[in-house]
Amino acid sequence: MSILFGLLIFVATISTAVLYGLAMQGHWSGKVDNRALWKPVFVLLGVSGILMLNRALVVEGASINEAFLILWVMVSIGMFISMASSRFYKLKYKEKGKFKKISRNAFIIGFVMFLLFAVTLPGSNVEENAAATESETVEKAETLADNNEKREGQQAAEAEKSAKEKAEQQEEIAQKKAAEKAERAQKAQAEQEAKQKAKQEAEEKAEQERAKEEAASITAGLTAVTLYRVVDGDTVHVMDSDNNTLKLRLLLIDTPETVHPNKPVEAFGPEASARMTELLSSAEELHIEYDQGDQTDHYGRHLVYLYADGVNVHEIMLEEGLARVGYIYEQQRYLNDFRTSEQYAKDKQLGIWSLPNYVNTDGEGFNSEEEAVDEAPAPEGSSEVQPDSGTTEYFSNCKELNAVYPDGVAGNHSAYQPKMDRDKDNWACES
Repeated sequence: MSILFGLLIFVATISTAVLYGLAMQGHWSGKVDNRALWKPVFVLLGVSGILMLNRALVVEGASINEAFLILWVMVSIGMFISMASSRFYKLKYKEKGKFKKISRNAFIIGFVMFLLFAVTLPGSNVEENAAATESETVEKAETLADNNEKREGQQAAEAEKSAKEKAEQQEEIAQKKAAEKAERAQKAQAEQEAKQKAKQEAEEKAEQERAKEEAASITAGLTAVTLYRVVDGDTVHVMDSDNNTLKLRLLLIDTPETVHPNKPVEAFGPEASARMTELLSSAEELHIEYDQGDQTDHYGRHLVYLYADGVNVHEIMLEEGLARVGYIYEQQRYLNDFRTSEQYAKDKQLGIWSLPNYVNTDGEGFNSEEEAVDEAPAPEGSSEVQPDSGTTEYFSNCKELNAVYPDGVAGNHSAYQPKMDRDKDNWACES
């Protein structure tokens, strides 16, 4: 409220001063009707006075005496301005009385404001003195009441402080008990977790022991070897306990070619070689197992089953679609198991089984693009392509050759063709 009254009084005062200056200018020049300007001046002066009186009555701390003082100052300033203008006008135009009426009216209004200011001064009459005495009495009573209220407030504050301290002590005790309880619970939980961890570790250790025992039972009676190098997915070189190098041909599986001198690298051949290298390099123990029948082939390679940490690597290669069951001779101890692993890869279309017609289902090996062209039947009406000179008998595939030679043919036979010798043992289409 005080800010609002102050803003209004400021605007009214500035407006009064501006209009007063314009009225003085018009009076000096004689070109402006004085009544048109002096009326707003008196109206704004009255508005300023009313606003000041209202402020004194409404705003706490303001007084009527201050309002009359401000009005007296404003009118006095106007009177001095008109007196100065009268003096300058007389000196310039040698004419008297130009601003005499304005100065007189300003003096009268200023004198009235001064009287009002003097009357409203504090302590100017008996009534005000009585009011002041009464005010002092009221102030003393209020002071006494305030002191009593302060004492009561201090007592209440002390009581509240005491109750608060007691509540804080009780809360502290409760928090301490809760912390002790939580600590006991945490300790019990840690002990329980330690027991569970110990139990889990014991179970894992027992499982490892069982796995080792199972692997030991599998490898019991087998020959321990160490890895020398991996040739491809189904051919590995190892060393026995006497540091003799053994060239191994893994039984009952066939993987795509990667190192054949007369063939390009076949699809999934590098993957098969890499997987075999990974299985054997990461194993702690390698073992080989012989089957019934011949233990070596025409090239002196040992025909074996190979185990990495007690796991048959043949089955892993078959299950992952990196090998097929092939070269089935008299060694057939795990043929049914291998067929099951192969069927899993077939059903999932993994590896070599993901390529349509890639696996040669009529014989051994895989149908690379070159072999597909070689084994494709000749078109009707065209002469059949004959083998190179030195070959007196020609068969399109092993099926035709086995119809004449059930056991296949050796490398020096006239019907021998390298493409039919898939295991490269210098014997083609062996059954």
